[in-house]
Amino acid sequence: MSWHPNDLVTDADLVAYERTVLTQFGAIDWQAKRQKALEDWIFPLLASSGLDPQRLRTRAQPQAAFGFTSTFTDYTDKAKTTTADDIPLASILTGSSDAFYLGSTAPFRGVSIRMLDAVSTAARVLTVEIWRDRWMGVAVTDGTVATSGKPFSKGGAITWSVPEDWVVRPVNSSAALYFARLQLDGAPTGAAIGQVSVIRRSCLCAAAAMRTLAYIFHEAPTQQEGPWDKKAEWYETEAQHAWERVQPLLGREFDTETVDDVIDAEEAAQTTESANGGGWSIERY
Repeated sequence: MSWHPNDLVTDADLVAYERTVLTQFGAIDWQAKRQKALEDWIFPLLASSGLDPQRLRTRAQPQAAFGFTSTFTDYTDKAKTTTADDIPLASILTGSSDAFYLGSTAPFRGVSIRMLDAVSTAARVLTVEIWRDRWMGVAVTDGTVATSGKPFSKGGAITWSVPEDWVVRPVNSSAALYFARLQLDGAPTGAAIGQVSVIRRSCLCAAAAMRTLAYIFHEAPTQQEGPWDKKAEWYETEAQHAWERVQPLLGREFDTETVDDVIDAEEAAQTTESANGGGWSIERY
């Protein structure tokens, strides 16, 4: 599949429930536990419901993608296709005043950049801003860095924590959308990108986070004293409740096409039943 477990539940999601979970047990991350929660719990539940875990997606097509280099150029259609290297990033981000805009109908926690062989070889500084009644920067984790200090030296995810005051606006006469603006302090030499998608918070995030915390606290008594068994049991119960609450919403997070690996507008509106074999017949296979 095209996403990392971090797309579905991050350490920041865990900290939102347990603010000291990254410090009290001497861990720097809980990636192994998050993956266990997905592979050993979420995925079997999905499969038992008739939903293919390998088609679960956290990434969706953007509603707008624009390059700005003195004037706007619309790349929305190209961002949605799987054609490689058809968005000339090196020609869009030629200087610090140029930008690449991505807009979505819902707030998103990052963008996924797909690249092939046309990658950047230049040391640059990436800035991501979102519209909070003015353009304001957010701290990002840049997964496009294959060579230190060189954004877009590979494809990957650029992620951030979603602020509460993100609001919609139009860009280049678009509809009012949640926009992120990507900029560099110089051209990303030679870089071209293909499919671009926005990374949204999954409805399974709470269930996966709580199950991950249950695994953490089940193991905690071997690390230090504390009421960990009771916490583990509580999170296990809450994870089950969270899973039950979101089942009617699951269908909209499944890719039912074979030509891409992101959610399009029709899939975002589908039900669990239509994702599980019915509905959207034109969109399927």
